[in-house]
Amino acid sequence: MFEVYEPMEDSLLLEKHVKKYSKNSVLDMGTGSGIQAIAASENADFVVALDISDQAVQKAKSNIKKQGIKNIFVFKSDLFSFFSDSKLIKNIKKTKIKNFLLKKPKFQLIIFNPPYLPKDEGIEDKSIYGGIKGHETLEKFFSQVGLYLKEKGKILIVFSSLTNKDKVDSIINKYGFEFKKIDEEKISFETLFAYLIEKSEILKNLEKKNLKEIKVFAKGHRGLLYRAKLNKKDVVIKKKLPESKAKGRIENETKWIKTLNEKNIGPKLLFSGQGYFVYNFVKGKFIVDFIEKSKKQDIIKVIKDVFMQLYKMDRMNLDKEEMHHPLKHIIVDKKPIMIDFERCRKTKKPKNVTQFCQFITSTSMKQILNKKNIKIKKDDMIKLAIDYKKEMSKKNLDKILNLLK
Repeated sequence: MFEVYEPMEDSLLLEKHVKKYSKNSVLDMGTGSGIQAIAASENADFVVALDISDQAVQKAKSNIKKQGIKNIFVFKSDLFSFFSDSKLIKNIKKTKIKNFLLKKPKFQLIIFNPPYLPKDEGIEDKSIYGGIKGHETLEKFFSQVGLYLKEKGKILIVFSSLTNKDKVDSIINKYGFEFKKIDEEKISFETLFAYLIEKSEILKNLEKKNLKEIKVFAKGHRGLLYRAKLNKKDVVIKKKLPESKAKGRIENETKWIKTLNEKNIGPKLLFSGQGYFVYNFVKGKFIVDFIEKSKKQDIIKVIKDVFMQLYKMDRMNLDKEEMHHPLKHIIVDKKPIMIDFERCRKTKKPKNVTQFCQFITSTSMKQILNKKNIKIKKDDMIKLAIDYKKEMSKKNLDKILNLLK
C-alpha cells in the first residue's frame, strides 16, 4: 500500500535548499504532494516530478494546478522506470518536454526525499519505509541516478539517522559520488540530514569513456576496484584508495600489465587515465576454489600453465611478488589469469617460479592436492626449486613440472 507522504520536518528541511540549487532542468523523484517540485519550479526552466503512487501523482497535480504552475510535469514511475517507456513519453502532448524526455534526459538537479525508515513489522506504508533496513530504496536510486544526471549536476537528498548514516555514506561512495552535509535537524528520537551530492572526478572521466553502471565491488589495502559496463561487456576499473600513502602504484601496475599483455599474461588492459586503469573483467574462480571443485587432469593443466606464465616473467627479470600466497591473485576460468601487479618490479633475481613452488607444497595446499590424488614430494620440489634458482632454464622448469602427476 502507498500513502501520499504529506510534508513534514524532512520535507521542509530539504525545501530550504531546493530553491538555491534549482535551475535549468530538475527531476523531483518521489514527489509525494509535490512540495519540492513546486519549490524548484520558481528557478527552473521545467521540473519533471515522478512518484510510484497513483494517489501521489493525482495529489501533486492538484496542488500544482491550484497554484497555477505551468512548468511542472508529473508522471507515475517506479524510480527511473518512466524514462524507459517510450510509448508513454510519445503520448505526451507538450512538444518541448516530450522531445527532452525522448533524448535520454539528463538533469541539472535531482531531488529525492526517499522513504528511508527501516520497516516495522505489520505496517505496509511504502511511502515511509525504504526497505527492511531502510536504505534499500536509496541504494537502488544511486545505482541508476548517474545515467540521468548532467556531468556537473547535483543531487539533493534528505534522510534520517534511523537509516544508518554510515551505510548511506558508503552507498553514495560505492557508486562514484561525493557528498557534503549541508544541513541537519534534530527531532524527537532522530536526526535529519540534508546532503548535496555530485559526481566524483573519476566518475565524470569514466562516463566520458562510455562506461556505465559503475559501482565499487572490492577494496584492497591500496586500491579500489569498480565494476562497470563498456559496450555491454563487464570491465574493472582500478584506482588508488584516497587514504593510501603508497605512491605510483597505479602507474606501475598499468605499465607492467601493458608489457605482460604482450606475453598473454594478466587481464587485458583496455585503457588508463590519471590515477586509474581499466581492464576486462576476469570471470572464474580463485585458484584454491578451482582446485577444490575440479578434476585432477584439469588441475594439473592449470598449475602447469601458471608455472609457464611465471617462467616467462622470470625470463623478463620481472618479479610479481606474493606468489607464495596467491590466493586472490589467480583466477581460473578456461585458463588461469593472474591479477594484481601493483608490486611488480624489475629485478636481477626474480622469484616467481620458486615462490609458486612454496605455495603448492605448503601444508594447506598439500592437503587439498592430496584429496585430488595429486601427490607432490616436498623434498624433491625444494631440491628442483634450488636448481632452478641457480639456472632459470626451461630444462630446470620441466623437471619441476614433471613432479605434477
